[in-house]
Amino acid sequence: MTATGGDAATPAVPPHWNVNLRVDDTDAVAAHAADLGGTVLMPPMDTPGFRSAVVLDPQGAAFSVSQVASGS
Repeated sequence: MTATGGDAATPAVPPHWNVNLRVDDTDAVAAHAADLGGTVLMPPMDTPGFRSAVVLDPQGAAFSVSQVASGS
C-alpha cells in the first residue's frame, strides 16, 4: 500500500483500487473500449514483461489491461 497523504512534491491520492485484466492484444482492447464509449487514460505502453493500458469505462470505472510481452 502507498500512503495517501501528500506534500508539495506529491499530491494526495484518494484511496482507490485497480483491476488489471490479462488480454491477448492490449492495443486492440484499448481501441475497442474507446469505440464503445470508454476513454483511454493511459495509451498502450511497454513495461517490463507487459504491454499495458488504463481505460475508463463510460460509467467512470477505471481498469487496466495487460498482455504478456513477446519473449516473456
